[in-house]
Amino acid sequence: MHAYRMKRRNLASLAMLKGTLLAATLLTAPAFAQNASADGAKQLQDSLTKTFGPALFEKGILSITAQGSAYAVKLDLNPAFEHAKKNGVTVSIDPLTYMATPNADGTYAVTSESPFNYSFAKTEGEDQASAKFSASCKSSGTFDPKIAIFSNYETSCPSASMTVNSPENDVSVSTGAISSKITGAAGSAGGVTISTAGTVADFVETITGKDKPLSIKVTAKQATSDGSVENFQVGAAIELIGIAAKAGNKDELAAQQNEIKQKLLAALPLWNNLAGKATLSGVNVETPIGPVALDSFEESVGLTGAVKQASYGIGIKYSGLKLPENPAIPSWAGPLIPAQGNIDVKFEGVDLDALARLAIQNFDVTKEPPIPDEVTAQALQIVMGGQPRVTLSPSTFSAPAGALSAEGSMNVFPNKKGTVTISTSDLDKLSDALGKAQIPNMPMLVAFAKGLAKSGADGKATWAIDFDGDTKAVSINGQVLNPGSAPGGEEGEGGDAGQDGNAPQQ
Repeated sequence: MHAYRMKRRNLASLAMLKGTLLAATLLTAPAFAQNASADGAKQLQDSLTKTFGPALFEKGILSITAQGSAYAVKLDLNPAFEHAKKNGVTVSIDPLTYMATPNADGTYAVTSESPFNYSFAKTEGEDQASAKFSASCKSSGTFDPKIAIFSNYETSCPSASMTVNSPENDVSVSTGAISSKITGAAGSAGGVTISTAGTVADFVETITGKDKPLSIKVTAKQATSDGSVENFQVGAAIELIGIAAKAGNKDELAAQQNEIKQKLLAALPLWNNLAGKATLSGVNVETPIGPVALDSFEESVGLTGAVKQASYGIGIKYSGLKLPENPAIPSWAGPLIPAQGNIDVKFEGVDLDALARLAIQNFDVTKEPPIPDEVTAQALQIVMGGQPRVTLSPSTFSAPAGALSAEGSMNVFPNKKGTVTISTSDLDKLSDALGKAQIPNMPMLVAFAKGLAKSGADGKATWAIDFDGDTKAVSINGQVLNPGSAPGGEEGEGGDAGQDGNAPQQ
């Protein structure tokens, strides 16, 4: 799985680079070129040369020709990987050709029917591996130079396949139909808002171990994803990539670093908000101990740009978890395995705007390290000044024996204090199931927890837990605990917990 994820990231990076070059090509197009011509193709090449330097055309990575009423923009990244051969790495990528037809309103109608075929091999040194990906896709959409992005672009592939081979395992992946859609609209301060949506049908992944005889097969009926980035400074990003591309060496980059800094500072926060969600449905995993099934699995993320009140959140939600009947899973565990659940965590309270400006202003490519060590102390002061914290939104895990819910928050710096509230409406059922668990001291731990529980206004048993990570102080429902309060603690088999009559009446 690790090898497969690595190759997927490589493919995503290549796709982003190709998209960037295509966008830059059309972005620098002469506004008056409403009909494709050899002169127009030359003007496109001249404009791109000013942005990225002549190397793209001299090495054959990019070429632009007039074909009928359209410009044929050919991207061939193979020359960019020639230097990798000296390290025993070979990369082969089929060239992609996009047909861009100028429209009267200054936009371009873009189409492509080039297959996406990619192979990679590392045959020397450590981490030897190989990968191959293949998909025949068609795409079409409209590029709008005024917003430096596609206002719409759709791609469809009838199927795709991938293989990854490494000393540890072999991985094969196949999918049914793939579709994706991108839409873009103008934002503020030169930014754009981009939305994406995609589906993959009939996903199949097989992992076969080599050192150990292990085989795992993962299938999913469908995978869907959607995402958005608000006010992304795409024009500034292309311009910065162009400056870096034209810099042939470290000295040339150093000569332009003040300009780069100013452009980076002007582009902050780079984007306002980024969000994404991926969902798998009809998941089945064939393992050596039997099949594991999920009706659905969903992961969502949210990330702000470099803003003063920055945050990063991640959420996981699943339903219909079924584990195999196997002696490796004890019978008492069945009622306690949550068939469905969700967890949502957010990290916030950091001034990323101040951190980004500090790093940019103090960066010097001519020095080692590029950012002086003394900046670290300043950065730490910024972080601590924001009192960063982790927040757990209401999260619930439901098992046949009952459900547990939790929510709370914890400060990370400079102190480590927090509160978590746990609740359940199934205390007796959960206690009975836990009491049957063949785990040392479990009956005493269950009795201890029941004794500390309080009955909430909704009738649920609750445990309001306050803790201080610096002093190690912990209290549950107002009762202060010490290391010997829990069964089996160093100071005894239990304290006086539960003797105040706070347990809910059953």
